[in-house]
Amino acid sequence: MGIYEPLARFLGSLKDDSWTASFEQVESKLGFELPPSARKYRQWWSNERGKGHSQKGGWQSVGWETSDVDLRDERVCFVRPRQSNQAMAGRTAGASPSLDELWQRASELSGITDRSELERAAVQTFIRRTAAQGLVELGGTMPDFFHLFTFSPYFFTGTNVTLEFWKSNVKR
Repeated sequence: MGIYEPLARFLGSLKDDSWTASFEQVESKLGFELPPSARKYRQWWSNERGKGHSQKGGWQSVGWETSDVDLRDERVCFVRPRQSNQAMAGRTAGASPSLDELWQRASELSGITDRSELERAAVQTFIRRTAAQGLVELGGTMPDFFHLFTFSPYFFTGTNVTLEFWKSNVKR
């Protein structure tokens, strides 16, 4: 991150999800003047990922983005996009959630606290969703879908068997 680290530390310490600042205020946080290109080119403030433009590390490394850059009035708004799970908020921007964070979020959403039961529910939901997508592609409807899974002994054997059963027994 280098010379833009003071900006990262400042943004990382904020409790709010946005900070609108003049270029002068940004310079004050950095401890030096912005380069002329920051005042001339909107691209200097871009949020593109990848190499180049080390200044992006000054906000992206702590999960912030720029928005509403006004070159004429020399103002920029930094925003911290909120993630749905507060436990995930401390991660570096762009990082994938850990498996434990995913289980925690699934538990919060479902109300299921037993991990084995949660795994079973997750697999069942995945199979149902995948089978439903296949049924829709074949021209099926939701009533067909519910009938299939309410009465089919093939439910737990996998999506392909379920689709074959549905094609041969329900959809004619």
